[in-house]
Amino acid sequence: MSTASLPPNLSGMRAPKNKPTAAKVRPWRVALIRSRTHYLGVVYAPDEKSAEAAAIAEFKIGGEQRRRLIVREQE
Repeated sequence: MSTASLPPNLSGMRAPKNKPTAAKVRPWRVALIRSRTHYLGVVYAPDEKSAEAAAIAEFKIGGEQRRRLIVREQE
């Protein structure tokens, strides 16, 4: 395709290069199961596993409570 057939504003432009991007960080709701669900808060992470790790660190969740931890993507 020749540049003569392109409009003047596009004749000198190149196609953008695809750049690898970091994983998209999303909000995750964190709760503990007790007699009722106890909402702890929100953490931001790219996936569920790293969101769980962030919740354990941020909310200081011990070993026994980790079994009852719920991490769900916030809608």
